[in-house]
Amino acid sequence: MQEEVGTRGAKTSAYAIEPDVGLAIDVTLVGDTPKAPTCAVSLGQGPTIKVKDALVLAHPQVKAALVQTAQSNNIPYQFEILDRGGTDAGPIHLTKTGVKSGGVSIPCRYVHTPTEMVSQQDLTNAVKLLKAFLAKPVEL
Repeated sequence: MQEEVGTRGAKTSAYAIEPDVGLAIDVTLVGDTPKAPTCAVSLGQGPTIKVKDALVLAHPQVKAALVQTAQSNNIPYQFEILDRGGTDAGPIHLTKTGVKSGGVSIPCRYVHTPTEMVSQQDLTNAVKLLKAFLAKPVEL
Protein backbone atom coordinates (compact mmCIF):
# COMPACT_ATOMS: atom_id res chain seq x y z
CA MET A 1 0.00 0.00 0.00
CA GLN A 2 3.07 2.29 -0.15
CA GLU A 3 2.81 3.24 3.52
CA GLU A 4 6.56 3.79 3.81
CA VAL A 5 6.60 6.26 0.91
CA GLY A 6 3.82 8.61 1.94
CA THR A 7 0.78 6.39 2.56
CA ARG A 8 -0.21 6.91 -1.08
CA GLY A 9 -1.96 3.55 -1.46
CA ALA A 10 -4.14 4.05 1.60
CA LYS A 11 -5.32 7.43 0.32
CA THR A 12 -6.51 6.13 -3.02
CA SER A 13 -7.78 2.77 -1.75
CA ALA A 14 -9.89 4.24 1.04
CA TYR A 15 -11.31 6.80 -1.36
CA ALA A 16 -12.43 4.04 -3.75
CA ILE A 17 -13.59 1.53 -1.12
CA GLU A 18 -15.39 3.97 1.21
CA PRO A 19 -14.86 1.78 4.32
CA ASP A 20 -17.03 1.94 7.42
CA VAL A 21 -13.94 1.47 9.63
CA GLY A 22 -10.23 1.85 8.95
CA LEU A 23 -7.78 -0.39 10.78
CA ALA A 24 -4.04 -0.12 10.09
CA ILE A 25 -1.89 -3.14 10.89
CA ASP A 26 1.81 -2.42 11.36
CA VAL A 27 4.80 -2.81 13.66
CA THR A 28 5.67 -0.23 16.29
CA LEU A 29 8.69 0.93 18.24
CA VAL A 30 9.59 -0.44 21.65
CA GLY A 31 11.37 1.30 24.50
CA ASP A 32 12.63 -1.75 26.35
CA THR A 33 16.35 -1.55 25.63
CA PRO A 34 18.91 0.91 27.07
CA LYS A 35 19.46 2.85 23.83
CA ALA A 36 15.84 2.81 22.63
CA PRO A 37 13.82 6.03 22.49
CA THR A 38 11.52 6.56 25.46
CA CYS A 39 8.41 4.50 24.83
CA ALA A 40 6.07 2.50 27.10
CA VAL A 41 5.87 -0.49 24.71
CA SER A 42 7.82 -3.71 25.34
CA LEU A 43 8.31 -6.99 23.53
CA GLY A 44 6.28 -9.87 24.96
CA GLN A 45 3.56 -7.72 26.55
CA GLY A 46 1.00 -8.07 23.74
CA PRO A 47 0.13 -6.21 20.56
CA THR A 48 -0.56 -2.51 20.77
CA ILE A 49 -3.81 -0.66 20.27
CA LYS A 50 -3.18 2.74 18.74
CA VAL A 51 -3.97 5.86 20.75
CA LYS A 52 -2.16 8.29 18.43
CA ASP A 53 0.69 8.82 16.06
CA ALA A 54 1.84 11.78 13.99
CA LEU A 55 -0.95 11.26 11.43
CA VAL A 56 -3.98 10.20 13.46
CA LEU A 57 -5.67 10.31 16.83
CA ALA A 58 -7.43 6.95 16.92
CA HIS A 59 -11.20 7.23 16.94
CA PRO A 60 -12.36 6.62 20.54
CA GLN A 61 -14.99 4.06 19.48
CA VAL A 62 -12.48 2.04 17.46
CA LYS A 63 -9.98 2.11 20.30
CA ALA A 64 -12.66 1.14 22.85
CA ALA A 65 -13.93 -1.72 20.65
CA LEU A 66 -10.39 -3.10 20.31
CA VAL A 67 -9.82 -2.85 24.07
CA GLN A 68 -13.16 -4.54 24.81
CA THR A 69 -12.34 -7.30 22.33
CA ALA A 70 -8.92 -7.88 23.88
CA GLN A 71 -10.31 -7.92 27.42
CA SER A 72 -13.23 -10.22 26.67
CA ASN A 73 -10.89 -12.68 24.93
CA ASN A 74 -8.12 -12.48 27.56
CA ILE A 75 -5.64 -11.11 25.02
CA PRO A 76 -2.84 -8.99 26.50
CA TYR A 77 -2.42 -5.55 24.93
CA GLN A 78 -0.53 -2.30 25.28
CA PHE A 79 -1.32 1.23 24.16
CA GLU A 80 0.68 2.85 21.38
CA ILE A 81 1.50 6.56 21.41
CA LEU A 82 4.02 7.70 18.81
CA ASP A 83 5.42 11.24 18.68
CA ARG A 84 6.64 10.76 15.12
CA GLY A 85 5.85 8.43 12.28
CA GLY A 86 2.46 7.19 11.24
CA THR A 87 0.45 4.44 9.62
CA ASP A 88 -2.17 4.09 6.91
CA ALA A 89 -4.80 5.01 9.52
CA GLY A 90 -3.79 8.66 9.00
CA PRO A 91 -4.96 9.10 5.42
CA ILE A 92 -7.83 6.64 5.85
CA HIS A 93 -9.47 8.72 8.59
CA LEU A 94 -9.40 11.79 6.34
CA THR A 95 -11.15 10.10 3.41
CA LYS A 96 -14.22 11.85 2.03
CA THR A 97 -16.44 12.72 5.03
CA GLY A 98 -14.17 10.81 7.44
CA VAL A 99 -13.64 7.20 8.46
CA LYS A 100 -13.47 6.00 12.06
CA SER A 101 -9.93 4.63 12.21
CA GLY A 102 -7.43 3.04 14.54
CA GLY A 103 -4.66 0.50 14.52
CA VAL A 104 -3.11 -2.63 15.90
CA SER A 105 0.65 -2.96 15.87
CA ILE A 106 3.19 -5.61 16.76
CA PRO A 107 5.98 -4.35 19.04
CA CYS A 108 9.27 -4.53 17.13
CA ARG A 109 12.89 -3.89 18.05
CA TYR A 110 15.18 -2.40 15.43
CA VAL A 111 12.35 -1.20 13.12
CA HIS A 112 13.46 -0.52 9.53
CA THR A 113 16.64 -2.56 9.82
CA PRO A 114 17.60 -6.00 8.46
CA THR A 115 17.45 -7.33 12.04
CA GLU A 116 13.90 -6.46 13.08
CA MET A 117 12.83 -8.55 16.07
CA VAL A 118 9.32 -9.37 17.32
CA SER A 119 7.95 -11.72 19.95
CA GLN A 120 6.16 -14.76 18.53
CA GLN A 121 3.71 -14.38 21.42
CA ASP A 122 2.92 -10.76 20.43
CA LEU A 123 2.44 -11.81 16.83
CA THR A 124 0.10 -14.66 17.81
CA ASN A 125 -1.88 -12.38 20.12
CA ALA A 126 -2.18 -9.72 17.40
CA VAL A 127 -3.72 -12.33 15.09
CA LYS A 128 -6.10 -13.44 17.87
CA LEU A 129 -7.15 -9.84 18.51
CA LEU A 130 -7.75 -9.10 14.85
CA LYS A 131 -9.68 -12.33 14.26
CA ALA A 132 -11.90 -11.68 17.29
CA PHE A 133 -12.44 -8.03 16.33
CA LEU A 134 -13.33 -8.86 12.73
CA ALA A 135 -15.51 -11.87 13.58
CA LYS A 136 -18.03 -9.91 15.61
CA PRO A 137 -19.46 -6.78 13.97
CA VAL A 138 -19.16 -3.84 16.33
CA GLU A 139 -21.54 -0.90 16.33
CA LEU A 140 -19.39 2.18 15.82
